[in-house]
Amino acid sequence: MKFRMVDRIVDFQAKRRIRGIKSLSFEEYELKSAFADQPHLPETLIMEGLFQLGNWLIILSSDFSQMGLLVRTNEVRFLEPLRPGQSLLMEAEIRSYRSDGIVFDGRALVGREVIAAGKGCLAVPVELKDYYDPDDLRVLFSQIYRPDGEQAGESK
Repeated sequence: MKFRMVDRIVDFQAKRRIRGIKSLSFEEYELKSAFADQPHLPETLIMEGLFQLGNWLIILSSDFSQMGLLVRTNEVRFLEPLRPGQSLLMEAEIRSYRSDGIVFDGRALVGREVIAAGKGCLAVPVELKDYYDPDDLRVLFSQIYRPDGEQAGESK
């Protein structure tokens, strides 16, 4: 099973930054937790969404020839949970783009409030075709890229 944690890409600049949206429905089974007071998306899946968004930036920056394998993250902070019915605006910005490693920072917002952030995420670029079919990802990108889409980060 694959978790697709980026529902929409709303903006990107190759080798610089990307913005995307994850909308959390009321029915997503990840919300069921024995230890949670209220239903919410687990923090690890919020970070997975930021990693996937950063990977999209690597894929787009390399014209679908490379992707990144996450090696480390220097800092991660979780400030608030993501609740059912909310949309998460995710942003990733590249600090360093080299052939031996790409370093980026990311943050996740609901409305204007930052609910999670990561700094110093290092990804090693590898050949995309060794992991995915580039043509399949081109089709997926054509389906999720909506630069004039819904207002990012607002609740539905």
